[in-house]
Amino acid sequence: PSHDTAGFLRVSRGSEIVCGVVTRQETLIFTQATLSSLQFLGTADVFGIQELADNISVASSQAVVVVNNVAYWMGRGKFYTYSGRVDTLPCTLRNHVFGNLNYEQADQIISGTNERWNEVWWFYPTGNSTVPNAYVIYNYAEQIWYYGTMTRTAWLDSPLKAYPLAINGAYLYHEYRDWE
Repeated sequence: PSHDTAGFLRVSRGSEIVCGVVTRQETLIFTQATLSSLQFLGTADVFGIQELADNISVASSQAVVVVNNVAYWMGRGKFYTYSGRVDTLPCTLRNHVFGNLNYEQADQIISGTNERWNEVWWFYPTGNSTVPNAYVIYNYAEQIWYYGTMTRTAWLDSPLKAYPLAINGAYLYHEYRDWE
């Protein structure tokens, strides 16, 4: 006979799962107020879940990105990082970003990496915009922030491509110059 060994697991708190992100050794599960870790145990229970942090937030289902086994995400009012423990990511542009963010359209926030330049990007809507029309970048190697305006609705950084691919009504290669 076949046996289902997946079982049933519950996140201890939070009424809505916002997103899940796969890292090297665990799957991070974000609710509207907590972060939990789902891990393969290899025992009769197969999987286990553990709360990592409460009183956190995540701005949208696409506001989390993992690079070099570190998760970075935009919350509601601050940025976070997880590399074995949850920390608030100090941001010199915090007032600029969250003071201009269109919270009614926060579900439109997307994130991505540009690993070639050690960057994590967040695209977010400002003012009355219904699409992400501004960005904030964190350079994790130099631990600096920068920002600007640019409309992007999707982002993909892949080792299979020479440049990150973005969408703004058309496909665009970032960091690409005709004269290179």
